[in-house]
Amino acid sequence: MTRRWTHGRSMRHSGAACGATSAQARITDEAHLVTCPDCPDAAEAEAIPDDATTGDPHLIETLRDARDGHTRKIDGVVVDATTAHAILTVYDAATPKTKAKIAVLPLTVMTSLAWNILRADVKREGPR
Repeated sequence: MTRRWTHGRSMRHSGAACGATSAQARITDEAHLVTCPDCPDAAEAEAIPDDATTGDPHLIETLRDARDGHTRKIDGVVVDATTAHAILTVYDAATPKTKAKIAVLPLTVMTSLAWNILRADVKREGPR
């Protein structure tokens, strides 16, 4: 099996991150032909398989792994430890009914919800 390089996000999105538009510019078997500085890293991130998707019963366990420093990908997005920790902080503090609602949210909504709640807590506490 030969490794194929793609321009970033070309498999999931209509346009490449670097702006490449032709099919010949988007996929190649030779890494030295990829001239965009962002594309090799984006292609490697794109090649990581999804560990979970929205509504997956193991989503929270996957977030716990990400929080502990393991690379995890959910719905095509690599989740860092800080974001996973923010989501889990809100999730762990929620009631069981709210936990069920949070667990089925798409990752982008779950992340926005967590950061908005955590920012609101910081604003209420005020400066120290």
